[in-house]
Formats: sequence, C-alpha cells, structure tokens
Amino acid sequence: MMKKQRTTLASLAAAAATGLLIHATAHAGQTIDADDVDAGQVQLSDDVLTVYLHDHGSAIAERFTEDTGIEVQIVDMSGGEILARIEAERANPQWDVVYVMGHGSVHRLYSEGQLLDDGWQPEAAQNYTDMANEIYQQHPEAAWWPVTISAPALLVYNPSCEGTEDITGWDALRDPQFEGRVGMPDPAISGPAYPYVSWFFEENMEDGYAFWQDVFDNGVRMYRSNSPVAEALAAGEICVAGLEEPNTYGEVEKGEDIGIVYPEEGTPGSARGVGISADTSVPEDAKAFIEWLLSAETQAYLTQIEHRNKYFVPVIEGVSPNDLLPPNDFLGEVTPYIFSDYVWAGEKEHEIKRWFSDQSM
Repeated sequence: MMKKQRTTLASLAAAAATGLLIHATAHAGQTIDADDVDAGQVQLSDDVLTVYLHDHGSAIAERFTEDTGIEVQIVDMSGGEILARIEAERANPQWDVVYVMGHGSVHRLYSEGQLLDDGWQPEAAQNYTDMANEIYQQHPEAAWWPVTISAPALLVYNPSCEGTEDITGWDALRDPQFEGRVGMPDPAISGPAYPYVSWFFEENMEDGYAFWQDVFDNGVRMYRSNSPVAEALAAGEICVAGLEEPNTYGEVEKGEDIGIVYPEEGTPGSARGVGISADTSVPEDAKAFIEWLLSAETQAYLTQIEHRNKYFVPVIEGVSPNDLLPPNDFLGEVTPYIFSDYVWAGEKEHEIKRWFSDQSM
C-alpha cells in the first residue's frame, strides 16, 4: 500500500505564513528528528524504508545501508512518542518498521493487526539465546521479534543520601525517609517506563495500584525520560529511583557514585521488539532490516558503539555483552530478569498508562 504525502497541510500552512516554505527530502542513511518532520522541514520519501525507533539510530542508519545497499530513513523519538505516533497514524501509517522497548507494547500492535503477519520468520531467530527464547517461544508465530533484553528499571540510589545503605527492595520508593526525593520516568513518554511500572501490577492489579499510589504520596518526581532521572540522582537531587539498565551502567562508567540493588522480589526484564507495518510498501526491505538487526555481526557491533546502548544485551548465540554488564562488582551473575506476560501487558497498557497520567496531572 502506498503511503500518502507525509508533509502535513498544517505544517505547510505554518511555514508559508512565516515565508519559510523550504523543506529537505530525507537522505538515505539519515537519522531524522520527528519534530523536523512535523514542522515540514524534512519530507520523508514514500518509497524508502522508514523506521521508527528510539536509541542508537545514528549508529544503525549508515551501517545498515553500507552493509545491505538498502536506503533507510530512521525517525528517532522516545518510546512513548513512537507508540503515540503510531496510534495517531493508524488510518494512514507513515512507518515501515517499529523498533521499541517493551515487548508487551509491540505484541499489542500485533494483536491489533497493525503488524505484517504473512508467516515470515527471520532465519536469525533460529540462533536466539536461551534468554531470548524465554520471550520468543511464548508465541513463536507472532510477527515481531526481540532484538535485545535489559531491565527497564534497576533499583538505584545515591550513597550520599542518609539511609540508602539499608535499601534492600522496591519498597524504598515509598519509604517516608526519602519523601520528595524519589524519581522515575513518565510512562506516557519513556518507552522503558511502561514495562517497569506494569511489572508491579501483574500478580494483582489492586496491589499494583496501591504500591504506586504510595509512591505518588511519597512525592515522586516524574521526569520525561531516564536520562534526566540519572542526572538528578547523580546530582543528589533525588536519593532513590528506578533507572533503566543502560542508563545506570552509563553513569557507572562515567564514574558517578551510584549504588545498585538487585531485590529479592526480582528485577523486571523487557525486550526491545521489532515488527513490520501491515501497510508497508517495502516489505522485502523491512524483512532485510530485521535479518540485519538480528545478525551476529550487527549484534556485536551494537555492543561496541560509543553510545549508552553499548550496554546492549545481545540475543544471538555467540555474541558477548559489554564487560561492564553483570556479572560485575554489583552482581555475581547475569541479571536475573523476571519477564511479564506480554499478552497481559499489552492488554493492560492503555489502562495503566491512563492511571499514571491522571496521577501526575
């Protein structure tokens, strides 16, 4: 199905009104800011593979075209913004591939019929690690695939805050001694935030609501994404937080004094999943992108790039993660992730996000 003109009439009218009716066509191997597309400053090409993703976009863009000869336009935005954009474009999708944190959210897109489901499976899926197969084998016929796995949140603290040496579990987020000095990313904007917060609801929805209501009552500070949470924690503005694993180890490598606790009740785990739009006009290019993303060579490359997501847990046999990840000084084993049921997580996504939105107003 051919996509409609990607530059909106509203953006063209706004540009014309200011005498700035100038736009550029996106070039192959380019990472594009979604705001530039919305403002009419960049026009996406209809016949070029368009990927919506968050993180390591620039590292992927040039390398994919260099390796395969296939042109690609990568639109980089936060995970929450990707999902909101896909919803807004439901009647006229502008994307060909989505690559986003939260396998529950990706499975929801599949359940809603938004992903191409023609029976194709990437050959690379035969080489998944045991950890990746914990997710993939739940529904191996599903038309989406895990690309990497990490904790959407580790329990972290600033050791300079009094009382943090006694933190042992997630109840620290609602501990009155840290009132007003607890931080978290906004589930409406941050991709990892939803698999993080929803993990507390899976066993019992009412218990989940009660836990997070206590956290709000404790004066939690809500940030747009994980990066400002990390900055606030390192600066001592907050004492305790749930912080995405790659961000956490990025701060550790920079030498920030951050403590990490792996609670007995567990650490949530989630996959970044990839799928193809059911309305794509370039299905073969989209499939080639997924095969490339799951190749051992690309997975190794993504563990080595100079970017915070070099703390990338590969899902293909024979590829080793960055040395900074567990087992390390904080934990003597591979991170013991506990994965939510992603069918359940997808079904409850709108309800849980709506509740958080209501609380933060």
